[in-house]
Amino acid sequence: MNRTLLPRFCAMTVAVLGSLYSVASAAQDTVTFAGWGGVTSEATLKGLFSPAKNLNLNVRSELHGGLPGLNAQVKGGRVAWDVVQYGFVDCERAARDGLLEPLDYGSVDVSQIDKQRYAKPDYVGVFAFSYGIAYNAKKFGSSPPATWKDFWDVKKYPGRRALFNAGTYVLEAALLADGVQDRDVYPMLKTQAGVDRAFKKLEEIKPSIAVWWNSSGQAMQLIRDGEVDMIMLANGRARALMQDGANVGFVWNQAMIEDECLAVPKGAKNKAAAMKLISASLQAEPQARFGALIDYGPVNQAAYSLGIMTADQVKQMPTAPANLSKQFVVSPEFYSSPEGRQAVERFTRFIQR
Repeated sequence: MNRTLLPRFCAMTVAVLGSLYSVASAAQDTVTFAGWGGVTSEATLKGLFSPAKNLNLNVRSELHGGLPGLNAQVKGGRVAWDVVQYGFVDCERAARDGLLEPLDYGSVDVSQIDKQRYAKPDYVGVFAFSYGIAYNAKKFGSSPPATWKDFWDVKKYPGRRALFNAGTYVLEAALLADGVQDRDVYPMLKTQAGVDRAFKKLEEIKPSIAVWWNSSGQAMQLIRDGEVDMIMLANGRARALMQDGANVGFVWNQAMIEDECLAVPKGAKNKAAAMKLISASLQAEPQARFGALIDYGPVNQAAYSLGIMTADQVKQMPTAPANLSKQFVVSPEFYSSPEGRQAVERFTRFIQR
């Protein structure tokens, strides 16, 4: 090559390579997220996944419709999702059924969360919600219920009641109402005698259960319209009723706190990007931004010190220190075990007769 043309050729080469690099660096990985939809997915996208842009990730959102959709994709070998969001019970079931990739904890930073509680081999806790006693504050305001024993006490607290139509949370509430200590609930439910004890307690309250509700919308309407005086209700739903002016109280003591997880489906096409996104969602700022959008509690306690959530919002958070210590932690391992599944099947038969 002519030496006089070499500098010009080199300059052109550098320019072309530079432009190719900038195009490549500008290209975004697309992560397909599957969640519950509605306000929960919206808060997840705007809050937990707020670092996506800085990570050069584009997040596309879809509905998963529960575990059957994930099962169909994985078993059919056509996995369209990269990150999924479920409750811990469903996450544990999915893990046991081989539907999830192991999380790469070399990439997923869990240094700021309680690893023993939240960091499982195939999924990680990302926020928490609680099911507690909501009550008619006009009727019980001067002496409100404080425990599941009170919920069962129809003489001291007369009125119509409603419970969730799934065994989850209700079996635990029955044993707590019968005086069982928190630490003994699941060991007891692993035995036939313990399950029998829970159902004996449920037989006791059954005549006062006006409705076994099957959706959060139905549950909200029941307490808002005065059809029941006491109900098992999610903290976020109770909070929404209060904000709408309903005369409703909520009891944090003995509320059932369950964690929500993020996981990567087995065979996901974009695993590395999925791990990056999950890791980012566990850090303090996106956790706090999520909490400012919805009444579900951050798993990163540092989120509470950033001032992003208001003092009033913090009071309503399941994982706020003042509330967390009062609650009962739901076990995903129990409900994924043969004993747990059998207990739920028995509960279904119980409410149908």
